[in-house]
Amino acid sequence: MPRSVLNNTVIPLLRQLTKKLGPQQAKNELRWMADHVRKAIPTKHTAEHATSARLWRDQPAPSAEETEAASKRFSSVQWAWLRQAVHDRVETNKPLQYILGTQPFGNASLLTRAPVLIPRWETEEWVLKLSDMIRAENTGLLNILDACTGSGCVALGLACALPRESVHITGVDVSHDACDLAIENLLRNKKAKQAVEFQRLDLNEQGVASELKSRGMWDMVVANPPYVTPNEYAELDPDVKDWEDVRALVPGDPMDVDQSGLSFVVRLAQLARELGLADGESTNLPRLVVEIGGAHQVDGARQAMHDNGFNLTEVWKDMAGIDRVVLGYHKT
Repeated sequence: MPRSVLNNTVIPLLRQLTKKLGPQQAKNELRWMADHVRKAIPTKHTAEHATSARLWRDQPAPSAEETEAASKRFSSVQWAWLRQAVHDRVETNKPLQYILGTQPFGNASLLTRAPVLIPRWETEEWVLKLSDMIRAENTGLLNILDACTGSGCVALGLACALPRESVHITGVDVSHDACDLAIENLLRNKKAKQAVEFQRLDLNEQGVASELKSRGMWDMVVANPPYVTPNEYAELDPDVKDWEDVRALVPGDPMDVDQSGLSFVVRLAQLARELGLADGESTNLPRLVVEIGGAHQVDGARQAMHDNGFNLTEVWKDMAGIDRVVLGYHKT
């Protein structure tokens, strides 16, 4: 096959991806890239120009089959995008989600952009489960704090899954990049506009609980906090370490002495208590919901909740069978 023809096939791109990802994942990612570029850079004009050229040369217009086949071929601009995307994926370890720039999350549609943490399926799973739980209780308007909001996926996932006027969610994050992206994502999801707000806030600062309490009563704190241990961080793939904000992964400094990865979970339990969530009447809904990294963090997370007045805890596993979420309740 001539080199010029070979260069305009997906085979070289697939080979590059396969070396990094293995054959099946390479096929999947290249297919997703191809689907994306077809939508992002339409080629309808190409078929129209071809038809005009044939008619100008007094040739028959292309058949429907020829037109359809032409529409499936990549334009030169699309090929250039694909080659760059594969180069970025292979040579710079750029995550696919950053290459595509968007990702669904439950009923929400999210923009993804470095260095903001990429939403994971494990988080999506428990957010949808929690929304089902809230819907079943039908308690009226809930005021929810989404700590470490990142892209806004938890807040927007809940708001888009629940009936209007059933929740008001405030998403906070210490990162300017995260807050900017979360606000952009709020604008993309019209159903959530009246139910969600985002702001930059450092939950480790003194007086933050008083500031939050000045806004009214809170019913629940939810979070996908940093919980990766320093040892785990050292073993992460460059797809993660080179691109995603370390503050969204590891609590405190990556070289800190916190080998449990739970220092921020402890802080959230303290904050929830300071917000009054360990007091008052008991309900069937959790007051504190935090994602964790697995069974090795269950006891520590539960202890932090018990130490701060949440006298009943529950653990949810994800679809892979890994302990993924710890929920704290206040029961009287």
